[in-house]
Amino acid sequence: MNRQFSLSPKLLVTLLLLLMAMASLTSGARVLSDEDDLTAEQVIARHLDSIGSAEARASINSRVILGGAVAAARIGGSGQAEGQAVLASRGNKSLIGMAFSVPNYPHEKMGYDGKKLTVAELTPGTRSELGKFFMAHEMPFREGLLAGTLSTAWPLLNMTLRRAVLKYEGTKKLHGHKMYVLRYETRNDSGLKTKVYFDAETFRHVRTEYEHRIIQQMADQPGRTQKQGDSITKLVEEFSEFKTVDALTLPHSYKLQLSVETLGRRILQDWTLALSQFVANRTLDDKEFDVVSK
Repeated sequence: MNRQFSLSPKLLVTLLLLLMAMASLTSGARVLSDEDDLTAEQVIARHLDSIGSAEARASINSRVILGGAVAAARIGGSGQAEGQAVLASRGNKSLIGMAFSVPNYPHEKMGYDGKKLTVAELTPGTRSELGKFFMAHEMPFREGLLAGTLSTAWPLLNMTLRRAVLKYEGTKKLHGHKMYVLRYETRNDSGLKTKVYFDAETFRHVRTEYEHRIIQQMADQPGRTQKQGDSITKLVEEFSEFKTVDALTLPHSYKLQLSVETLGRRILQDWTLALSQFVANRTLDDKEFDVVSK
């Protein structure tokens, strides 16, 4: 005896809605590989391995690096200067210096002695745009972020000493390469939003971005309505040409780029350092990181 199986209209509608929901979930689903579903802690661990063994990392307590430097003004000025550069660090202390044979632009000198940041003036009462940036935002020096793995102050070497939080922000394409991006959050960041980039294949630190935005208003003429827009200051560090030195893999090319965009002006400047001499565990006095009292 044949029986016909039928569904009530109400049950049929319910089943159809359920099938539609399942189809929507299936079509929108993305299979996560191990490399896509990383935590900030996993990125940091693999990054540390990319530098060298724990023993090799722990064996370095100070570092002095020498090389050539090229400074260039792209927007808001023009010209190029060639000179020499030095990077020095010991523990959480760090210094960056550049010397140029240009009368109105003799140097860049900035140092952090573990408590205070000092920035040398070009002439009495005058600082460079890069110097002004660090006078307003000392966080990259204070947190040890500046110069990345070139510095013994690099915070990822021991995050337990920092009151900072690293949050995973997913992946991003940069210069055609996949990057893992972490957001660095700390108190007293002076308004800087900081992102740290790691190559997805090697986990080497290749870029740090610091950005500061404020709303700016400026009147066209007295008595007229003010224009309003974002004032954006951005410093970008880029690292490349990785080579082995002292059993550690470190970048030998280091570039800083500073851009300032306001309603009234635009500035774009960069500094490219070709690093060639690395000296580890040299005795460095605290006073060497004060670039003003010398």
